[in-house]
Amino acid sequence: MTRLLPRRPTPAAGRPTPAAGRPTPIAGRPTPVGRRSAPAGGGSALAGLCFAGARLRFVLEGRRLLRVGGRAVRLLSLLVVVAGALAVTGGPAAAHAGGLTATDARGRVVAVTPAVPGLEITAIEDGARLRLRNGTSGPVTIKPGGGTPTPAVIPPGGELTWIDERATPDGRSIAAGETVPWTIPLDVGGTDVAVTGTLIGEQRPPAALWWAAAAVTGLLIVTAARRVRRADLLLAAAGAIAAAASVAHVIGSTLAVESAPPVGTFLSAAGINLLAWPLIAGGAVTAFRGRAAGVLAVCGGAALTAVFVLPDVTSFHRAVLPFEGPAVLERILVVLALGLGAGVAVAGAGVLRDLAQKATAAGDGAREQPPTAGAA
Repeated sequence: MTRLLPRRPTPAAGRPTPAAGRPTPIAGRPTPVGRRSAPAGGGSALAGLCFAGARLRFVLEGRRLLRVGGRAVRLLSLLVVVAGALAVTGGPAAAHAGGLTATDARGRVVAVTPAVPGLEITAIEDGARLRLRNGTSGPVTIKPGGGTPTPAVIPPGGELTWIDERATPDGRSIAAGETVPWTIPLDVGGTDVAVTGTLIGEQRPPAALWWAAAAVTGLLIVTAARRVRRADLLLAAAGAIAAAASVAHVIGSTLAVESAPPVGTFLSAAGINLLAWPLIAGGAVTAFRGRAAGVLAVCGGAALTAVFVLPDVTSFHRAVLPFEGPAVLERILVVLALGLGAGVAVAGAGVLRDLAQKATAAGDGAREQPPTAGAA
């Protein structure tokens, strides 16, 4: 016997067929409003959106670092030009604290003939200047022949500090062990008085060795920056050491000056380092936080430090230095400020380019990585 199945009712015309998998509304029960199922592929779309944002971030960071690297190259090139101009024009004397320069001899006062009670004259700053205190009852006249400051009249109770061309070792070539006498005539209350002294030559240092030390210091930084994994941290540390050496150098040079107030002398001796030191300090902190802008700041400040210390390379060639401390310490400080400063400046452009390339490569890697389906 054949069994007949009941015919399924055909939907009425104009009435939509219920979607597959969606329950048919029950008569008399309201259909929920605002409750919809998640569209298929929604997780993949969200993951793609996140991926696109990350890719854009990497690309923008790479471009920014490329711009930073280009600016670094232009800045460092400008500083090199400035350094060359300073070296060619050769105005080292004005860059030292108090106008003092490195020389080959020390000066001293030997005698005042005849002796006058109350008259005191001494050589200061290794003989670069003379200081006269008039404790007599009449004026003291320094007779002409000693350059611009002479003749000069010091009243009773007065004092004068001056550079006398007859007694200063500046600008003279005096061999080691050689003694050069000098005499300055005075008039003390109508009486002729002669102040006598000597310039004693000292042994010059081996300049080639100190230049080699500065060059090797710079080359070590450049070489190490190409081999270490975190070259940005290396440059930050080296720049900080260069700044510290520069600070110590300026302080020692300031303390050697007896003829000017210390605060004004320090500010004058520091010069552009008043900008370079905080630039290096702030840049080092920023670089240790992983930001490329910090490397640029360190490199700029280190280049300024190297440029400004260039006049003090006379310490490699002269025996008597305007520095309150051992001469060898002054030369070491100049080597560190010059060698590290120049090395950081030269290596900085390459390090910034590497940072830019790494950021760009990271962006390309994120672009090639497919988004995970269903990621929220």
